[in-house]
Amino acid sequence: MRTLTTATGEIICLRQAVVEDARELIRAVDGVAREGAYFLRSTFEVDEEVERTFLANAQERGDLILVARTSGRIVGWVTLLRGKAEFQQHLAELGTGVVGGWRGCGIGAGLMDYALEWAIERGIEKVKLGVRAGNERAHALYLRFGFVEEGYRVRDVKDQGGAYHDVVEMAWFAPGRSGEGAGSNA
Repeated sequence: MRTLTTATGEIICLRQAVVEDARELIRAVDGVAREGAYFLRSTFEVDEEVERTFLANAQERGDLILVARTSGRIVGWVTLLRGKAEFQQHLAELGTGVVGGWRGCGIGAGLMDYALEWAIERGIEKVKLGVRAGNERAHALYLRFGFVEEGYRVRDVKDQGGAYHDVVEMAWFAPGRSGEGAGSNA
């Protein structure tokens, strides 16, 4: 567990998610998804029992699911889901979000800092993600933490209103692993 203090003086507790967080985490992720501006998906409708099982088995799978809590509620989260295939066990895929009203006060940076430290401690060499090209706040955060752009997927997301959105593929390499051999077939 770790705490951080926001610019407005709120104390935020960062801790591993537990099964009891399932309902509230689903609600928080779904709420941000439904805003239609930040995620690649437009909803997060997951059965609570499925989510409880997912949370219960996270450590066994080698995954990180971290929540940011204040005033008794989840205001942000970050996930690092390890590659399962033997040839992808050196990497993890990152997902993160901050609930509306809590953005811009340091929660996202605190979650990223924790997640990347966790990745280094576990020998993860690469963290990858996809971000909507128009999500400038998230894009800037990732760049600040050392992520690099690896690719661009045109019209990769189609929202419920029929509008298309491009996706920027980004990656972070653990210190000493700055993508040596990137692009090679070795």
